[in-house]
Amino acid sequence: MIGKQTKGRGFRHLLDYLESRDEAKLIGGNMSGRNARELAQEFKLSRQLNSDADRVVYHVSLSAAKGDKLDDEKWNEIGDRYMKEMGFDANQFVIFRHHNTDDDHIHVAASRIRIDTGLLVHDSWDYVRSEKVLRQIERDYDLVQVQGSREKLQRTPSTGQIRRIRREQEEYSLGQRDSLPERTIKEQVQQIIDDASVDNPQMPLFIMRLQVDGISVRTGFTRNGKSKGISYEKDGQAFSGTQLGAAYTFPGLQKHRGVDYQPERDDQRLNELLLNPVTSLPEYPPHQEVILAQTPTKPQFTPPPEDESLRRVLQYYLTQQRGITNFLVQPLQRQGLAYIDQQENVVFVKRGLDGEKSGALVWDTARIDNRCTEYPENSDRSSCWFHFKLGGEADDKIERVYLCSSPIDALTMAEIDRNAHKGQPLVRTMYMAVDSPDNLPFELLRNISRIGLAFNNDDLGNEAAQVVHKMLPQAKRIAPKGLTWNEILVKERQQQQEILEQKQRGRGFSR
Repeated sequence: MIGKQTKGRGFRHLLDYLESRDEAKLIGGNMSGRNARELAQEFKLSRQLNSDADRVVYHVSLSAAKGDKLDDEKWNEIGDRYMKEMGFDANQFVIFRHHNTDDDHIHVAASRIRIDTGLLVHDSWDYVRSEKVLRQIERDYDLVQVQGSREKLQRTPSTGQIRRIRREQEEYSLGQRDSLPERTIKEQVQQIIDDASVDNPQMPLFIMRLQVDGISVRTGFTRNGKSKGISYEKDGQAFSGTQLGAAYTFPGLQKHRGVDYQPERDDQRLNELLLNPVTSLPEYPPHQEVILAQTPTKPQFTPPPEDESLRRVLQYYLTQQRGITNFLVQPLQRQGLAYIDQQENVVFVKRGLDGEKSGALVWDTARIDNRCTEYPENSDRSSCWFHFKLGGEADDKIERVYLCSSPIDALTMAEIDRNAHKGQPLVRTMYMAVDSPDNLPFELLRNISRIGLAFNNDDLGNEAAQVVHKMLPQAKRIAPKGLTWNEILVKERQQQQEILEQKQRGRGFSR
């Protein structure tokens, strides 16, 4: 599903357009008008609440992917939900359905002025938030997953693969199968490539690692010897770099995975490897090992620069879109543990157990997998994590730990924990985001008896829980009913708000 947003000044011209298309149909909204003239007159009500506002007209078109069939009722549900999640929960809006193009689509015309406060709906990051909302709607309504406008470094599984994984996950939960859903060949290839490039190897060594792990590699060369592409094959299935994602193309390996390629140094060796694949990796001579051991492996960490003008935007995003209270958000910002960089991504700073800042996770709000990417990509992940503590006294021994898939979920678990204890947990508790289950402070965790494995309820989350449980048998899996714990928190916040609004309306009616 694709969403296109615009803002303008006049309602009547837009409404005339929406009404005049062939087979145009008014299918929903929260207004009583039945035609463009009546609706334009009705929109004047909200405009009068804020006469100084300029671009008060909000227009969005939502187009279904080819193959998705929706009736008026489903389109109306989707339109209502989209507007609410975009912050138009107290605004006038109307929904028209059009059939004038090949793509089934609706148009929503709305006032940006809230009826309850007279203020404009916040529009920071509205394009990013729109993609996030649409990706979730696609999942909830079992629609075709559409690639977002921002280039993804890793292509997501197909709709059929997602459905298979969901089915097998449900069978596993019900005890109808003995193992978790198997990862697709495509995902296996992506993981092998990620592992093979983790230490920024030279291109020939990278290719050798793939060959040893059972991946056949092909590259193409132009007449002047420059590489022009790469493809991979495993178990009879072949993928181009583009099919796997931008990070897996030949230039993407260098830009995003840090693979070192120098044509004059590498091309001859690459040709030899493609003609005669290796089955084992060469051993390095002893003197080279000494040299590598003496080379510094942990450069000084430099975080991505902050855009200080967006501090209030981060607070709005975490509190309004993610349901995290200022009790947690404000200390994060004061300590510099969360901020927005100059690419408008949320940055969560990683620290060692001694509190030293030595890494960062970048949360791209356009991603649909509820996970972060490492910054920088070649950073050392083994000794720093995003973590914080609540409860007890500052110098108390840690007695409880929650391990989560992302900083957002770590904050979410803290909120859920605070709500359960009506303030603060009784004992010192750590909440930690785990970007790799193999890299954890095991020396600390082995001595803690109460560990909650609060990973996402998906393939990667369940796999991470299994890996950690083998090393920490005392840990207990606590999977959310939805995909993430944050989904549950946001829904609870929405329900609380709806109950409050119902009570307010009831008091108003009783008068």
